[in-house]
Amino acid sequence: MAGLVFADAHCHTNPVKGLGMKNIASKFKENNGWFLSIVGLSPWSYDITPSYEGYLKTFDLVIRECRIAKEYGLETACIVGIHPADIDKLVYRYNMKIGEAYNLALRVLDKAIELCKNGVINGIGEEGRPHYKIDPVFVVASELILMRAMEAAKDYDCIIHMHLEQGSNVTVLSVDKLAGLIGAPKKRLLFHHTRPGLTEHVIAEGYWATIPGIEPVLRIIFDRVEPKFMVESDYIDDPRRPGVVVYPWEMINNELRLLEKGVLSEELLYKVNVDNIVEFYGVNPL
Repeated sequence: MAGLVFADAHCHTNPVKGLGMKNIASKFKENNGWFLSIVGLSPWSYDITPSYEGYLKTFDLVIRECRIAKEYGLETACIVGIHPADIDKLVYRYNMKIGEAYNLALRVLDKAIELCKNGVINGIGEEGRPHYKIDPVFVVASELILMRAMEAAKDYDCIIHMHLEQGSNVTVLSVDKLAGLIGAPKKRLLFHHTRPGLTEHVIAEGYWATIPGIEPVLRIIFDRVEPKFMVESDYIDDPRRPGVVVYPWEMINNELRLLEKGVLSEELLYKVNVDNIVEFYGVNPL
């Protein structure tokens, strides 16, 4: 147990309002963390105006947080993009027209694609569809953005973190149809924050998944599904919602608790925390 190391396959940090990477990296490292996939937040999370230039400032913040994590000896993946929930917020909260919001989202995504193509970042995300009830036009706009991201996966081998509804096989079949039409490789498409009822279908269709590192989900997924997935904290680093979804170090404790109970084996934990991370993210193995 002492030799086990742990990865967080999808988390957020907020150096403006939250703990920021300097605090997160040190505590994660103390708990035998070795890898963090750091995903950007929307501009308003950092008190940045959501203009094109504002989104680029958020990209710079994420890239800086990745650099800090590396200074603490952590391997990282740096992921930026435009969240599918942003488009309706740009319309309802910032009074943009739907076409204006879509064009901004597309421009922001194209910048992320350029950064990925040039090796500045490791992948794009989160792209996908809103997971809540919303006017269908926003689902359509978000899906168009997702398709553009899939083109980057095909053309430039970019990793895509997908934020989607928990729609069982329907969610997976719809993504599979889009990916097939575009020619996006399954090995580069990650279904982020999947839960029981979705994860099984994601893995069965040959895609990657990250599951939230909370004990009930870990217990069910490890029991039901071939370990072709990774574990994420999906920590949002928001002081108004402390510990949501789970602190990265608490995620580690949850995995260790299930190991001590005999629910998980060290081999399984190594598979999801090291082997799968190396395979999907292309980072150097330990």
